[in-house]
Amino acid sequence: MSKIQRLLLTLLGILLLVATGTLVVQNWQTPVPVYFLSWNEPSISAGSLMGLASLILGSGVLLLMWVQVLGLNREYKKTSRELERKDVSREEAVEKVKVLENKIVTLEKALSEALKLNAKP
Repeated sequence: MSKIQRLLLTLLGILLLVATGTLVVQNWQTPVPVYFLSWNEPSISAGSLMGLASLILGSGVLLLMWVQVLGLNREYKKTSRELERKDVSREEAVEKVKVLENKIVTLEKALSEALKLNAKP
């Protein structure tokens, strides 16, 4: 995400929070009846009702975001472990190649010495 996108999203988020706060404050004195499941309140402040609804909604969104962050962290750790294993495997393969190259050099020297000894008689 680019810096301009972050800035715009941050500004939009702040603007929405200010709009919600303004809505709550302006309707603080307006009485409304509330019906929620079996709970019935004949008169409650509309501002406090909107504030409570905003808190409940915000808490739900935060919990859902937390689940996503935990999932991303798990995937990040899994990918990190895979990369580490691949790196170790690559290092082991490089070491094996070096050992084989050294064996080849040793065998070539031995072969050339054997050919020299065979050619002398």
